[in-house]
Amino acid sequence: MPKKVDSVMKVFFIGGGNITRIVLEKLGNRIERCWYYDLEEKQIPCQFIGNSFHVPVEADVVVEAASVEAVKTYGIDVLKSGKDFYVISSGAFADEEFTRKFAEALKHSPSRVFVPSGAVGGIDIICALEGYLESVKLRTRKPPTAFGMDSNSISEPCVLFSGSVYEAIRNFPQNINVAVTLALAAKDFNKVRVEVLVDPSISQNIHELEISSPVGNYKLVLQNKPSPNPKTSYLAPLSLVAALKKRIEKFIVG
Repeated sequence: MPKKVDSVMKVFFIGGGNITRIVLEKLGNRIERCWYYDLEEKQIPCQFIGNSFHVPVEADVVVEAASVEAVKTYGIDVLKSGKDFYVISSGAFADEEFTRKFAEALKHSPSRVFVPSGAVGGIDIICALEGYLESVKLRTRKPPTAFGMDSNSISEPCVLFSGSVYEAIRNFPQNINVAVTLALAAKDFNKVRVEVLVDPSISQNIHELEISSPVGNYKLVLQNKPSPNPKTSYLAPLSLVAALKKRIEKFIVG
């Protein structure tokens, strides 16, 4: 008997801020019912469960739209609920101890975990190159406001960081989730190197990506415009929307 694909979802959001608002706006009536957890009530069209965390039994899926710390605090509880889990703050998986505990819990859970591509492209290429990938280089340039800096305090581009994914996410937990997503796709954090620059001459978030392999070499430049929260590219929540749509669509590309 063919597997039934539902046309709507019941979604529990961790976080009621910028990303959740965009997802709700874009998915519209594809969300039959929704709840959210946050430290305080927000003005969004979802039921606030209060500030005591629990996963509603009726929910089909849990969507993290908050922070690295939220994933590390509540992620294993989500797996215990058995719900599928969408994680936008992939930086949590740069914490080796947390990732070990999370992976162990996942073994004993019916949940599936999805990490959307976020604010970067090339994930499909990296996944296709499994067994052939040699290296990935990510250079991220953002305006001063993305780092909480005064635009007048810097006059020219400045390298803030150069090094490993682990070090990058520790220093920029809200700005460099893309590096961890690339490393997860590569299945090897050591193959990804990161450079972070603040650039007062730009208003967009720019990711330059170089992927090297014997199959081919690839260069991508993504010039992302920020969402209403300048620390988040608009593409990041839209990638989450696209990932959620795949749950309910019957013809899927990519």
